Amino acid sequence: MGILFLNERDRWIFWLPVALGTGIALYFSLPSEPPLWVGGAGAALFALLAWGGRRFLPLWIAAVYLSLVFTGFFMATERTVAVAAPRLEHATWVLPLQGRLLAVDPAADGLRLLLDRLEDPKGGMGERPPRRVRLHLAHGGQNLRAGQIIAFQASLMPPPPPVAPGGYDFARVAWFEGLGAVGYITTPPEIVGRARPDGWSGRLRLMLRGWRDALTAHIGAAMAGRGLPDGTGATAAALITGERGAVPPVLMQAYRDAGLAHILVIAGMHMSMVAGLVYGAMRGALAAFPALALRFPIKKWAAAAALAVTFGYLLVSGAPVPTQRAFVMNGFVLLAVLLDREALSLRTITWAATAVLLLEPEALTGASFQLSFAAVYMLISGYEILAPRLAGLRGRGGWAAMLLLHGAGILLTTLLAAAGTAFYALYHFNRFSAYALLGNLLAVPVVGLWVMPAALLAMLLLPLGLDGPAWGLMGHGLVLVDRIALLVAGLPGAVLSLPKPPLAALALFTLGGLWLLLWRRPWRVWGLAAMAAALGLAALSPPPDLLVDDSGRVVAARLDGPRLAFSRVAGGRMLQDSWRQQAGVGGGRAASWAEGDPVRCDGLGCVLRLKGWRVALPDRREALADDCRLASLIVAPFAARCPPGSAALVLDGPLLRRTGTHRLWLGKPGLRMDWVAQEEGRRPWTPFAFQEVTP
Repeated sequence: MGILFLNERDRWIFWLPVALGTGIALYFSLPSEPPLWVGGAGAALFALLAWGGRRFLPLWIAAVYLSLVFTGFFMATERTVAVAAPRLEHATWVLPLQGRLLAVDPAADGLRLLLDRLEDPKGGMGERPPRRVRLHLAHGGQNLRAGQIIAFQASLMPPPPPVAPGGYDFARVAWFEGLGAVGYITTPPEIVGRARPDGWSGRLRLMLRGWRDALTAHIGAAMAGRGLPDGTGATAAALITGERGAVPPVLMQAYRDAGLAHILVIAGMHMSMVAGLVYGAMRGALAAFPALALRFPIKKWAAAAALAVTFGYLLVSGAPVPTQRAFVMNGFVLLAVLLDREALSLRTITWAATAVLLLEPEALTGASFQLSFAAVYMLISGYEILAPRLAGLRGRGGWAAMLLLHGAGILLTTLLAAAGTAFYALYHFNRFSAYALLGNLLAVPVVGLWVMPAALLAMLLLPLGLDGPAWGLMGHGLVLVDRIALLVAGLPGAVLSLPKPPLAALALFTLGGLWLLLWRRPWRVWGLAAMAAALGLAALSPPPDLLVDDSGRVVAARLDGPRLAFSRVAGGRMLQDSWRQQAGVGGGRAASWAEGDPVRCDGLGCVLRLKGWRVALPDRREALADDCRLASLIVAPFAARCPPGSAALVLDGPLLRRTGTHRLWLGKPGLRMDWVAQEEGRRPWTPFAFQEVTP
């Protein structure tokens, strides 16, 4: 094995971001916050060991790798400290507040407002009020703009934890975004003035934000003025300014079900299309002048122009995290052209991934990072293997052969990207789009050859006031893409809902995939064994039998079908959808107990019989005496205790409020369970209400 490893020494550098990512993953897996010095001391110690053992290759390799692991650990720890900001400790009643608007984002059910410089005359937010809050405004607000100072009344709450163990951790995301509270505005906001920006950078941010809001409104008006269907302007804005909150929910769901949701997120595909269009057009135009083409490096000029335009696209889009990563990746590719290096290679993506992990270590835990880099690694490695075979096909035949080859290239690209991202999509979204390949084969060429060129043309003509026809052209292309999404999403069995795989399966799959893609020699196939083991682990990991929310009032049981039956379905749509996704139950809406289910209810509560367990769900304390005597498990929304000698396990309201949602796997002779507070641990972003209590 040592010889195999030595023979791959030219590819050792590709493991740099893997080592950093290992340290970052280790940091986020800890149950409590480590001291800042741990990562730095570990990195320095192993760096010294690598220097001292540089003549002994195995020791040097191990020490360098561990030094990089601790470097990633340190960067994640330091980043957590750097973004620290006050958080709301508890939910509030309606408070009179005043603050500066940082962003006004349209949503399907109103507006999302981002504010800072909050003034709280009643002191309802505590001694250390949040610096930033995100609030929902259901009605009005058409005259709100970034930079305004508004007065309003709002109800606030701390950023919520996951609605189930393993679920989306908004509290952690909010920590790294500097959000200290979320909530909703209860009165029409009043504009009381305009804030003074914080220096030149603040003025620049507000200017860009204002221009972006105006561009979003202009795109919507341009589309509406040309008789295009409702929602087309919102879809166009999603591709230009990144504002996808106003996309109609039905259309957004169709894009998800058809495997086309990535089209509505400005990321690698969009940046690559814009860079390719600018680079190709610029180089082609310059090549038309032989005097220039023969004397000057027009390829570098085209790359510089593409870099400038993609940077402008980054600013127009509001620079969300996926777009930042896409710009970094494309920037490295264009920089390689400027430096006469191979533009698209594993080395390029290695440095791009390294830059992202060093600047934003928390990105590693998100779906966007994992999906985008999984796709890019798969594409580059796949073409690295297939390039020698494909090279011989170029230049053969006429236009028909060229078109066929181009179509085959789109098919191959779609297959590789789908294969690289499928498991990550399953882990994060618990769904598999059965016809994603068909949807992408139909929609991506329309986006690349029609929609994005028209959008680029519209932006070029915008300063001249001649952009209207170009927006119309883009809109008609988007109408076709929308129809493709609706058609594919409407096919029978378009979406397969599957239970959420365990985190260990994701880690094993990632390790196997990297081993397969980063090495070149035959031992790379060992990675397939790890990937197969990950799939087996996912298949053998059953979904929970019961889920209990943090109040004890909502219980869901996985019954035959499979389906998830709820004790109550009033409200809590987000919780219900998240639970159904984790359980691998999709389609339709949440449903309560049905006739024939193994549950019996009366005026005191319900009793559920499942897998040999008698689960009592009392609504009133009078039911406790019988439940403690007869039940195996009691879930109560109030404080409940059984007398000594009772065999019943009790999950009551006070315990659930301190520990969060529980998942339970029922079996004989015992049960297995986990809960949100156990998974969250004691980290800076952990909700204050959580205490580590063992049920």
